[in-house]
Amino acid sequence: MARIAFCLPALPSHAVVHGALARALAARGHDCRMVGGGGLGPLAAREGLGFESLGTREPDLRAAGLVRTLRATAAATRAFVQHGPEALGRLAPDLVIADQAEPGASLAAEAAGIPRVTLASALPLDRDEAIPPPFVGWPFLAGEAGRKRNRGGWRVADALMSLQARALAEGCRAHRLPLRWRIDEWISPDLDLRQMVPSLDFPHHVGAGARAVGPLRDDPADAFTLDTGGRPLVFASFGTLQGGRRALLAAIAEAAEDLEVCLALAHCGGLTQAEAQALPGRNVVRDFFPQRAVLARAAACVTHAGLNTVLDCAAAQVPMVAIPLAFEQPATAARLSFHGAARVVPPRRATRATIRAALAVVLSDPSYRAALAAPAAEIAAAGGFTHAADLIEARLAHRAAA
Repeated sequence: MARIAFCLPALPSHAVVHGALARALAARGHDCRMVGGGGLGPLAAREGLGFESLGTREPDLRAAGLVRTLRATAAATRAFVQHGPEALGRLAPDLVIADQAEPGASLAAEAAGIPRVTLASALPLDRDEAIPPPFVGWPFLAGEAGRKRNRGGWRVADALMSLQARALAEGCRAHRLPLRWRIDEWISPDLDLRQMVPSLDFPHHVGAGARAVGPLRDDPADAFTLDTGGRPLVFASFGTLQGGRRALLAAIAEAAEDLEVCLALAHCGGLTQAEAQALPGRNVVRDFFPQRAVLARAAACVTHAGLNTVLDCAAAQVPMVAIPLAFEQPATAARLSFHGAARVVPPRRATRATIRAALAVVLSDPSYRAALAAPAAEIAAAGGFTHAADLIEARLAHRAAA
């Protein structure tokens, strides 16, 4: 059996995705380890996987602004560029699965002479003039007007990512690799696994290696028991990095109370017990809920438009109120709006009144749930971690036969 290294940023939302695939491959007899900065170690342990450290540590990105996020992104890439080849050399894997969001991992694999595939845990980072960069919440605009706008957006994105681009260029020169400084240039042309399904994305060209496998989940979707008192159930979560936004969570709780729905709110460890108890209304507040089990009963979801939650909602055909906060979330929210699957509320306009109005619409208008019928069917057919593991094993067999 093969040894497989999963190289990814130290982000919980990415670790759970890689973890599900790694466990599926481990169940087939493969030796799967996570490789990354020191912050990934606890996440690897939580996923039940071994860990190989780069010997570096990532900054805390909770509630980080743009400048801090860009600097942290560049530092994480530089860590993989400088220390990744040596770490992979020690581990000697047969294959590297590199997170698409961390191009330094792909560079490290090439520098170490190890075959790789990529995995898009979040929104795919395709570069196509037909669509805006995956960091902005622009709506889809067809034709030359849209392409002209998007070209300008990509130029701005390149400028913002210059620190990361410099790290990649230096790595290419140091390891005598062809110069590739853009993040999309490190997407594997042979096999690029994606959680995102085309029916939720903007229409555009994808690479030859792209394979949509749908959500990578192996948590049991057990029955969820909650006495809602006959009220519709609404789930709310802003993920692990944004769960401490007390004012925004309070506005959601107030809006739910106004609409007389039962709110199940997950703060993902972002609130203290006292802060959670202080939220208004008759809501049920916990660190975490079994998300897929809750969504199986939910009438709507209020989300930051993180891709994991979005795909779980799509699979269960749960319409959304999207309040995108950071990273690629505005771009994901724009795609939900394009397909009519969510009402989008910009964070600066997210008040009790605006959230209440948006939630009332998605609860009462059946078109939002109907818009998710095609994505739900596509997700059901995509195969998830089973199909992804099959593709990985086929890749390993192809390499062994070559």
